[in-house]
Parts: sequence; C-alpha cells; structure tokens
Amino acid sequence: MKKLQFLLLACFLTIAVSCGQQKRFITYKVQKGETMRDIADRLDMKTKDLLRLNPDVGRRPEANTVIVIPNVKKSTSSSTSSIEEEVVNNNTTDKNSTPDNTNEVDDTVFQQTIVEYETHEVKKGETVYRITKQYDITKDDLIKYNPEYTNIQSNNLSIGQILKVKAIKKTITIDKDEVLKKFLTHTVKSKETMYSLTRFYNVSKKDLVRLNPEYPDLVDNKLSIGQLLKIKPIEDVNKTENYAFYKDSIQENSSINLAILLPFKATEYSDKSSKNIFEGNQLANMVTDFYMGAEIAIDSIKKQGVNVAVNIFDTGNRGENITTIIENNNLENVDVVIGPFYSDKAEVVAKGVDAPVIFPHYSNKQNKFSSSRLVKTSPEKSRYIEYLASYLKDSYKDQEIFIVSDDESSTKNNVTKIVSELRKHDSISDIHILKPEEGYIKRERFTKKMSSKRHNWVIFASNDNVVVADALNSMISLPDEIKVQVFTTDKGSAYDKIDNNKLASINFTYVSNTYSDEEAIETKTFNEKFLQKNNTVPSDYAIKGFDITYDILMRLASGDNLTNTFKKGVSLRVENKFDYRKKMFGSTGNEGLFIVKYNKDLSLSRLR
Repeated sequence: MKKLQFLLLACFLTIAVSCGQQKRFITYKVQKGETMRDIADRLDMKTKDLLRLNPDVGRRPEANTVIVIPNVKKSTSSSTSSIEEEVVNNNTTDKNSTPDNTNEVDDTVFQQTIVEYETHEVKKGETVYRITKQYDITKDDLIKYNPEYTNIQSNNLSIGQILKVKAIKKTITIDKDEVLKKFLTHTVKSKETMYSLTRFYNVSKKDLVRLNPEYPDLVDNKLSIGQLLKIKPIEDVNKTENYAFYKDSIQENSSINLAILLPFKATEYSDKSSKNIFEGNQLANMVTDFYMGAEIAIDSIKKQGVNVAVNIFDTGNRGENITTIIENNNLENVDVVIGPFYSDKAEVVAKGVDAPVIFPHYSNKQNKFSSSRLVKTSPEKSRYIEYLASYLKDSYKDQEIFIVSDDESSTKNNVTKIVSELRKHDSISDIHILKPEEGYIKRERFTKKMSSKRHNWVIFASNDNVVVADALNSMISLPDEIKVQVFTTDKGSAYDKIDNNKLASINFTYVSNTYSDEEAIETKTFNEKFLQKNNTVPSDYAIKGFDITYDILMRLASGDNLTNTFKKGVSLRVENKFDYRKKMFGSTGNEGLFIVKYNKDLSLSRLR
C-alpha cells in the first residue's frame, strides 16, 4: 500500500508540511442572469472548483446571491460585471444583519420588506402566453416565480395549477420584544440556508413556514439577511440547550500552525506488511482512519484561502516519543495541537506547549484532566445521563415510567440522577424501578404495571449485557396493545446483538455523540472526497478526524482566540456536534449530544 508507506515514512521523519494557499478569498455578488460557469470562466477556474467553494449554491444562483471566490486581479477587459472587493472577515458584518443573540438587539421595533404573490389558478384552454399578457409579466418572470413548475419553460400547464403571477412588495412592522417573549428566534446571516437552520435547530421546514407566515418565500427556501425568524414557541425550548449558532468566518490572510501527534508506531511497523499491521489491530486502524479524515479537513480549509502549516509527529508506542518531541522544541510555535491519543500523555503535552491541546476521542480518564489548555472533544458519560433525563422531563405527557437497574453502584448512581431530574416535573409521581431477581427480570413484572391506555417508557440504566438482553427480549415480546418506548443513555454492545427491526418495534431511543444526516450537503461532500481520495467509504474514526480537525481549524481561521469562539456558539459538522464549555478552573469539554430514535423503516430520527 503506497499511501501507507508514504504516511509512515512521513511520520517517522517528522516532516513538516506547509502548503497553505497564498490567494486571498473575497465575496462576490452574483449579477442577474449569471451562472456559476460564467463566473468560473472569468476567473479562469473550473466550475466544479467554484461550486466546491460554495456547496450551498446551485449552478444558476439568483441575482444578488453572495458567493466566495479567489481574489484574482480584476480583468481590464469589458466584462459584463466586475468583481466586488468585499473581504470575508469576521469583524465585518452585513449592514442588514443583527447579532446571533437577538436579546441584545437595541431596536425593539423595525420594518421588514417582504414579498407576497398574487396567484392564478390555471383553467382549461389557458396558455403561458395568455397568462403573461393578462398580468403584464414576461415568461421569464413566470418561471422565476414558479420554479417548482419546470414545464412552464416548454409552455406546458396543467389545469388546477396555482401559479404565482405577480410579486407584491410589502413593508411590515415587527415588534421584536413581543416576538422574543413568545419564541426562540434566529436572525438570518449571509450564506445561511433553510437546510442549515432546520438542521441546527432540529425543526422541520413545514413548522418554520407555519410560524413565519410573514415570509412566504420560505416555501421556496429563500432567506434574506436580517430576517427575524421564529424557530419554536418559548414553552418548547429546553432551557439547558445551547441555541447559539456558531457562524464560520475566515479572517483575511489567516495562517495556522498545526501539530498532529498520533501513535503511528512507524519504527515498530517498519518491517511488517500492510496486512500484518492492520489485520486485527484496532489502534492502527483508528489512528490511520483518523488521520485520513484530518487530511481532508486540512485540504478543505486550505482551499478556502487559509495558510495551514502541518507538522506531523509519531508519538510511538504508548507515547514514548512525546518527551523527546517536547524537549526538542518541536511544538514551540504551534497554534494548536491535535493529539495525543493516550489520556495519560495529554497532561504532559499540555504542560509542554503554549497552545490548546485537542484530545481527539473519549477516555474514561478524561474527567481527571485539569490543564486549562486541554480541550476534550467527546462528552463525559455523566453528561449522557443528564441529557436523557432532561429530555424525558421536558417530553413527559402522562407516560408510565419504568427504570431497569441492577446492583452495581454506578448503575444506582445513574438511577438516582434520572429519578431526581424526572421528579422536577410536577406531574410525575410513580416511577417503577426494576432490578433482576435470580439474574433476570420476568416479563410479568413489567406487564402487570403497564397499561394499554397509556404509553410506557422503559429506561435502561443498567449496562450489564445479560440484564439488558433479557429486558430487551421482554419488551420485544409484549402484547401488541401495549405501547412502549425503550430508552438508554448509551447504545453499548448488548444492543448490537439485537436485530434492528426488533429495536424499531420498541421505538428504541438512545443518547449519542454522533448523528449523520445522509442528505446533508456536508455529509455528501465529505463522503465523495473521502471515496475519491482513499477508494473506500469513511469509518467512524475517519469522520471524527475530519469533524474535529475542520471545526478547530475553522474556528482558528476566524482570527479569534479558540476559547472565545467556544463562547460564540455550537457547530454541527458531518456527524459531530461541538458545544464546548470551559470550566472555571480546568479543561474545556464538549457537551454536544443527540437524542436518536429508530423508526419503523429502520431510518434514524433526531429527537433533540
């Protein structure tokens, strides 16, 4: 495997790679009638490269759409339009935009221009020509107003079609104080899309349209900078959830010096074949996959105009090379360190550098980290308990509640936390806690307390594989008239042995630190790049490597201090959610979690 041999050699020799792009990137406002191909031709670049820089923009963007382009010198020829020198800078805001925290907006009442449409229902015998003459519009206008009816281009209409035939601009007055009292809100920024908002807030497009009738263009996925959107009623807002939306931005001439510390163990593997290295070697696969994901993240950041110097270090077996790496001052001028992999070496690295140290995966020892430079990318397991309990309390609607426990002290602590949170709900009184008797819990102990007239929640607090498997089988074999939803704080190995159809039949719901939306543009783009570069689909660790590296580099590219960017909001990447919280004295931790449910068709839904 040539790629692997090159990788191991690179790590062994500790090659510092610096290949940041020197071009500065600016924004450009699309002119009427321009296509991405037109713009790419004038910039002497490939259309697909321009589209890659602007993944949310189609090939035929609307006029005034703002896109990102390389800052090439302006052409002196008589081009149809000129390139606008508007630098993408985190200190520059659109004149119509407002801060993410709408509670800090000074103007409590403001006017907003919206567009409403006069409509026409197509009748028998009517033609495109006749309708355009009736309303004094062009065929192009009719096509623009009705993009969902592609047959208009070929002059085909259907009886009963409701066509938008005239745009009517209206100025409305919005009282922000009144809106803020009743709703969670979001002020639209540049480059945001309907999809990015619905994904972040976990709301449907249908609900967003319903809550914001003053913006009819939402139906066509059209947003305007400065729009104040109602996201959800205030009573549906979880008070512990962080709804601040981190907005990616890149400072002009941004430069980052990155160090990656991973246990490639090049010396140990130097005389082994690829098969002998990777077959049955979990660590080797994890490390290599993580690095391959990180490579794509670095490449993506560079293509957006950020100068990234990458220094790769092989930490050796159990981190044996770390002391030498530090003593040789190899990490002296870095802006950030990703790694090491071993928890017992994380504090060592943090003491030896003057930069943030990103611990890249979960360790049951990470709760003991004390250095203020350490950033934990995986949430603590105790956070899973709190997150599920909070969700259940907020979602309670007269369900019968059962908790599956055991005699382990850790399980008892988890049960206490869950019960304590649920008791905060005024209507929750009875909670049935069931523990194994003679090694298992008889199904009758559930059924005699379950009602066919009420929904039943069964919460698995035990991590004992035997207890879990036995209780799951009892749930799967319940009578059809009993409705049950099974919850767990962590989907461990016991659940992997259960057929997914059976899990779906009990509405299996769990807490996860990852959630993948296969329709997301970020997911599709990453999967395509990874497949093209590595000839295989990405593993969980490859996605983790990409998400962590991309998120940290993007935050640093803003020109802001990394800790300050954590205060500015939550970011969603391909699979991971980064909601960093810093302790007063100690390390920074990620609290980004999801509540995920199995559907009958075996798809997964994100409940929170």
